[in-house]
Amino acid sequence: MLVVLLLLGVPGGMVAHGQGYAPPPGPYGAAPGPFDPYNAPPPPRAGGEVDGEAASRMLAARGFTNIQVVRRRGPTLVMEANGPRGERVQVIVDSASGAINGMKVIGFGDKRY
Repeated sequence: MLVVLLLLGVPGGMVAHGQGYAPPPGPYGAAPGPFDPYNAPPPPRAGGEVDGEAASRMLAARGFTNIQVVRRRGPTLVMEANGPRGERVQVIVDSASGAINGMKVIGFGDKRY
């Protein structure tokens, strides 16, 4: 009953977000989120599978350092690296597309948890 009275109090029974309201455009976009360095799309490549060296270059281009290929498991590469914020991470890279499929923090700097 209360909801019906509230909707009747607004002309047309509509609320502002139902009218497609958006903030006015400005010179600045939304602030980057904490995972933006990791969510960046992989760089374009000519084709073929990604090997350990190509995956290392791709991670280095995204800000990772001290990159090591741990092993290859079928179509995926298991790698360890220091992330852009200094955390030690285990990274799962799809060798067919070069995309990062997973990541887990395993330490900080050269220290492991």
